Amino acid sequence: MKKLLGAIATIAITAATSAFADDIKIGLSVDQLFESRVAVNNGIKAEASDRGFEVVEVVADGDAQQQNAQIQSLITQKVDAILVCAVDQNTIERALMAAKKAGIPVVAYDRDLPDSRVVQAFVGPDSTFDGRLAGEYAAEALAGVEGEKVIVELIGALNDQNGIDRSKGFREGIASLENVRLVEVPTDWDSARALSGTQNAFQANPEVHAVFAATDTHIPAVETVLTDAGKLHKVGEEGHVVVTGVNGSNDGYQAVLKGVADGFVVMGTEATGRKAVELVADILDGKEVERVNVIPGDFYTGENVEANKDKIWGAK
Repeated sequence: MKKLLGAIATIAITAATSAFADDIKIGLSVDQLFESRVAVNNGIKAEASDRGFEVVEVVADGDAQQQNAQIQSLITQKVDAILVCAVDQNTIERALMAAKKAGIPVVAYDRDLPDSRVVQAFVGPDSTFDGRLAGEYAAEALAGVEGEKVIVELIGALNDQNGIDRSKGFREGIASLENVRLVEVPTDWDSARALSGTQNAFQANPEVHAVFAATDTHIPAVETVLTDAGKLHKVGEEGHVVVTGVNGSNDGYQAVLKGVADGFVVMGTEATGRKAVELVADILDGKEVERVNVIPGDFYTGENVEANKDKIWGAK
């Protein structure tokens, strides 16, 4: 009799859990679609599917005001939780306050919103760690260079915590080097700005020893400038300019494979997406969650990049 009651209870719990899962609707507010963001979103959708959650996706196309309106639409649709990657961390709070007022929990992904009074958790890359990996490699590669060491840094958007933290980490990584002159090139994640800025940096500095790209999608711009200047020497060749980046795109993969770039940091995009949904599930279940959850990347060089191709999201 006890076994029968236990079996009935198990069936009841399973049925309740299944019904609960079928009723969960997650609002996915996306800043804009590009390769790495799509890779993270695919992880979100895969984990949601595994749990039986519905995902309602809206894409702001880089427009902060549009994103605010879209979040209000998600609130109107009575989603159970919102996953948000903000266009601009400085303008998103009003929309998130509306979600809080409606009793809808908010989890930030990919880009943290450290000053938000609404966001209950964040999951994304460990951008400081990732930048530091690239910086430490550059520092080791340039350790034998005598005199001033000129490093061009292609900086990401400064209204994006990832851009801020990658720069911070890279500078921590090269802190052991003496006599460094850092040439800053703001890009706002824009490839055209990366190209023109790199051209200007090389024209103003006849001798550049290294380039750090906050996103490896800008490495092709670096390759173009090096080629036009007659300074494209592959890894191991005399006169080689050390090139590193962060992301994990096919641009970065191909550059490392060809020897144009020394190495790049690959973000754990699928793990980030799956963790985002896990956090939502835990919050809805009333569990305590960590406010900050970071997924560190892995640094690959020409020596091991091909062997690890299956771990590089952009190479798939």
